[in-house]
Amino acid sequence: MPRARDPLIQRFTTDSPALDAAQVLAAIVRLRESGEEEGFLICDSVTGQRLGSIALRHDGQTGEISYWVAAEARGRGTATRAVALFSAWTFQNVGLRELWLRAHRDNVASQQVASRTGFRRDPQRDKTQEAKGEVWPMLGYALSRPAS
Repeated sequence: MPRARDPLIQRFTTDSPALDAAQVLAAIVRLRESGEEEGFLICDSVTGQRLGSIALRHDGQTGEISYWVAAEARGRGTATRAVALFSAWTFQNVGLRELWLRAHRDNVASQQVASRTGFRRDPQRDKTQEAKGEVWPMLGYALSRPAS
């Protein structure tokens, strides 16, 4: 999974360019052990090829989703399917009332993923984030738990 050297991922994530697949898997294991975080690899359902990862940080009521997909998975609906499935799984298994995610102002693809998966634009969740020596403008999106 050549994720770490992918220029697009380096542009929109805070991870080191030296990050490798073993470190990603170890981070997911740590997330799941914390009790306030969840994480999964995103894999091709037929081949099992690793295509990315998706994670959740939460406080028991609300949570923030973050994700990335490898270059070879882009443009195929991978991120949209992963966010939709993960959101449904989170509402059912973690029991949160709201999910949210943030996308860099220049990351139009992630903004589209948010819209396609039912997240609504929520300017109250906008923020700036310092990363890699820059101040990143982040746009907020929110998704409420579906009515039972």
